[in-house]
Amino acid sequence: MPMRIYLNLFGGVAGDMLVAGLLDAGAPAEVLTGILKALPEGEVQATWERQTRCGIAGHYFSVQIRESHHHRHLADVLPILEELSLSKRAHAWAVAAFQELAVAEGKAHNCSPESVHFHEVGAMDAILDISAACALMDALDPTEIYCSPIPVGHGVVQCAHGAMPIPTPATQYLLEGLPSCGFELEGERATPTGVALLRAWQVDCSTRSAAVSEAVGYGLGTRDPGDRPNLLRVELESAALGPDFVVELRSLIDDQSGEIVGHALEDLRSRGAKEAYVLPATTKKGRPAFEVIVQVDAMKQVEMELRMFRLLGTLGIRASVLQRTRQMRTLEEVSGLTKKRAAVDSGSTMQDLKFEFDVLVQRAEAEGKTPRELLLELASGS
Repeated sequence: MPMRIYLNLFGGVAGDMLVAGLLDAGAPAEVLTGILKALPEGEVQATWERQTRCGIAGHYFSVQIRESHHHRHLADVLPILEELSLSKRAHAWAVAAFQELAVAEGKAHNCSPESVHFHEVGAMDAILDISAACALMDALDPTEIYCSPIPVGHGVVQCAHGAMPIPTPATQYLLEGLPSCGFELEGERATPTGVALLRAWQVDCSTRSAAVSEAVGYGLGTRDPGDRPNLLRVELESAALGPDFVVELRSLIDDQSGEIVGHALEDLRSRGAKEAYVLPATTKKGRPAFEVIVQVDAMKQVEMELRMFRLLGTLGIRASVLQRTRQMRTLEEVSGLTKKRAAVDSGSTMQDLKFEFDVLVQRAEAEGKTPRELLLELASGS
């Protein structure tokens, strides 16, 4: 079943806390071991163990480095990431995180991302934190990554450039567009590496639908402040079955061609519309028209409305909330083809079983048949 992840950043976020939380939630430690073996021998060591913060048990991840040169540019970091045992997606995430860091540092110091001279975040421990967090997240293979607002704290922190306000300038740029909280907390609660990882993963900070909890892990920070436990929680969950809610958007179109409307439907589907279709209609002046109907998640309503205005040139869209109930579906292999079966009540004799049509078409074309002919052949058992 597809799994999603919710990052509850109760005490803050940092690269080592994310690594620890993902390990505690069940990500395989072998992934982390593989990355450590690929790093320059003798420069970095890491340990992870179970500890507690304010009585809450979780994983604590600690890195020890022995390197003398730790001020790197982006061009120095990227080749190191290339040498690590990362999947394609994990590598893309790690590169994106360092690019986000470079852009933020560049804004803070008024220079280009390529000329940024990384200090703390260029050290091997930051490289390990980012690559390990991306590899462990990839191993858990979530379909979506949700995130709570980010506690940032307040006060002053000592950096390579001296005393800096919390959040530090680079962190503040990284926080642009993300919800923040915890301004009353003492000390730095969101580090640049932690927020850069959230941006690289493109976390969703909107309200998520009902879910079933499957696993949970806690990532512990180094400090132990008195105002709240220094930890974050990684929650693995599957979407709950039963009714959910969608927003239905409707608009009457009487001044566009069928090609324009057809292209709009395909565009909206590609952007995540759950349904997009048209019905014939007549406007108040008696002109024939299309009624375009699009169903989307509530969090996509504004995005889809703006897209409909651009694609269709409409002047108005009506929105309403609908409750939707879905059945669980499973996939089966029959005669070398994929069939989709909908779950039914135990007392029902109905069997909703049909071939995935795209797969059926590919098989028919390979055998020089039409989909109808192949279906007849399969039905007859020949």
